[in-house]
Amino acid sequence: MPLTIQPLIDLADTDHNLQKAIFARSHLERQINNAREIVDQHKKLFEQKNEELANLNNESKEVKNTIQTQEELITRLDGQVPKIRNEKEFASSKNQLEESRKVLGLMEDKMLELDIKREDLEQEIGSINTQLDESNTEFEKETSGLLKKYEKAEKQIAKLQPRRIRLLKKVPQNIKRFFERCQESGILTPICAIQEKSCGGCHMVLLPQLVNELMANANLHKSCPNCSRILYYPVTEEEEASSA
Repeated sequence: MPLTIQPLIDLADTDHNLQKAIFARSHLERQINNAREIVDQHKKLFEQKNEELANLNNESKEVKNTIQTQEELITRLDGQVPKIRNEKEFASSKNQLEESRKVLGLMEDKMLELDIKREDLEQEIGSINTQLDESNTEFEKETSGLLKKYEKAEKQIAKLQPRRIRLLKKVPQNIKRFFERCQESGILTPICAIQEKSCGGCHMVLLPQLVNELMANANLHKSCPNCSRILYYPVTEEEEASSA
């Protein structure tokens, strides 16, 4: 096939393969993300429960400090009783002792309540952690094949994108501008081969005269009267061999 039309065909083929690879990558990414949702749910719950446990531990620490303070105060007040010489001081000391013992009792009850909550929470976290491990294992099993295909699509895109840039430089400037305008407006295949006497892009049946002109000259290209895509007539391997 003459070289002047070949860069257009190469560009069309590269763009077609690039769009296929981009679509495949997006589809695989959605599948992987869907499979990851269960793992993420368990992970989020695991993190929430650990945060609850941390808050519970901080609260227990504060209660423990309060208990220690009240115990020290009770010990000090008990030590002062033998030294009291009048009823006023005795009554005041007695009230302080009663109040401290009351606070101490409340704090000890609170500590017991927190200990029970912490024990239940630790068991719940252990159960969630087991579920997280199981969902991670299931995720890895489900996505091992998907991740390989995703990596393959990524490599293909990385290979095709520079090739597309190189090929764009080889086509005439007016065609390059048309090509870029089409893609900006959402037409992902601005260059198409004629397929069964129809446009390979919009699939409109073409006039026989247009098809015959392109069939007669493989180096010629025309615009589709319906979608304005650049059309060329594909040369088969047998036709290329016979013309060689």
